[in-house]
Amino acid sequence: MSRRALIQIFIGVGILLLLFYEVDLHAVMDAIRGLNFILFGFAALSYLCYNLLMSYRLYYLLGRMGIHVSYLHSLFAHLGGMIASDVTPGRAGFFLVPYFLRNRTNCTLSDGMAAILAPQGIEFILKVLGGFLGLIFFITVISADIGGDVLLPLCVGGIIFLGAGTAILWLFWSGESRSCQILRRIPYINRFEEGYRDLKEKSLSLRGSVHVILAIYFLCWVLLALQWQLIGSALGISRLNFLTYFLLHPLVTILRFVPITISGLGLMEGATAAMFFMLGVPRGISIGLAFSLLVRLNMIIVDSTGLRGVFSVKRSSNNHG
Repeated sequence: MSRRALIQIFIGVGILLLLFYEVDLHAVMDAIRGLNFILFGFAALSYLCYNLLMSYRLYYLLGRMGIHVSYLHSLFAHLGGMIASDVTPGRAGFFLVPYFLRNRTNCTLSDGMAAILAPQGIEFILKVLGGFLGLIFFITVISADIGGDVLLPLCVGGIIFLGAGTAILWLFWSGESRSCQILRRIPYINRFEEGYRDLKEKSLSLRGSVHVILAIYFLCWVLLALQWQLIGSALGISRLNFLTYFLLHPLVTILRFVPITISGLGLMEGATAAMFFMLGVPRGISIGLAFSLLVRLNMIIVDSTGLRGVFSVKRSSNNHG
């Protein structure tokens, strides 16, 4: 493990320890002990459905490029990327999906990258828009007093997301001449121009599928909001409705992509606790912390089914055209 990764782990753990010091730890533990495990299980099922849809997106987009892999291989490659993203800064481990896909099939790395890069760029931009709508809703409709200590990291995360999403779409879905001209001027990167052209050509073939990408993203957003509502209900939270969770999800999860800690460890928990307090949830900070820890646990349990995708190196007879 690199020194940088260790520092990021220490920062995340330090933030969590500070949160535990500031909140009523007994209230957090009481909330977790009173958890409704049936609702928690349904939340995991909702998150599993999200992963099934995302795996279908990968399978569908590969098919659009003329690359034929089984849905099962797409599923385990996606889940492998998800479990890797749970333990990497900025959830960068998700970009290992093409590697896991190559290990299970004859799909090349450039094929896999083309199937996830542009859709990921769209997802980044939509998450920022969803977070912005959430801020407007909480400030104007619910009249939540969102302080600068919460607003600043949210804005930083939003800027990172918007910039990354815009850059990805420009690089892979814009006219070839402009992006290649700029690429040639960048030292060291210009030597990858041929590989970039190949990846860009494959990515451009997916522009006609943007309606499918948007539809799947919206359905996934609904499933993730449902997961959060079910975990909230499992904790006995009755004040927040589905719309609140629907708008809260992109707003808070932006912080999981800020590469200061491992998968936003501590940042997401702190923001969730603060938002629950601002939204008037009883014992909001303690319940918010318990909620965020259970959300992370719920995700890791489901994503762990992707360990088969991480460790499998068996080649399939499937190939691409």
